[in-house]
Amino acid sequence: MSNSTFQLDFLYIVTNGKLSKYSSPLEEINYVEKGVNTEVLEAISKLLKWELGLVANIIGVKKSSLLRKSTKLLNKKVSENAIEITKLSEFGLNYFGNIDNWNHWLNTPNLNFEGQPPLRVIDKIRGRELIRGVIHRLKYGYTA
Repeated sequence: MSNSTFQLDFLYIVTNGKLSKYSSPLEEINYVEKGVNTEVLEAISKLLKWELGLVANIIGVKKSSLLRKSTKLLNKKVSENAIEITKLSEFGLNYFGNIDNWNHWLNTPNLNFEGQPPLRVIDKIRGRELIRGVIHRLKYGYTA
């Protein structure tokens, strides 16, 4: 199957099938309200080849608290950030073709981010919107 016809469903993978890219916004809201556990964060970490500490920083929680709360559900804000990072990463992967290219782009200084790497702003809602917008423009041929 060619890369253009087969796409991973990150949301399905990290939520153990509870959500998918075809889930409705209400299904996502209900899932987030219950809270995610550290298994979801570990799945994100493995899938994206990011250290768990990086995932923790991006979603707004300390790595040490993840280790202490291994079975406890995380709050709504942290859970929502985890789902949003997953969705953004799938969007990035679909454009860049693979995890390594996505990670390289995230860590490369970019004029759209005042010469900083996009990863610097991924922990903020507006930063994720900016990243998505830049990729969208790249997709349609806008290079500046």
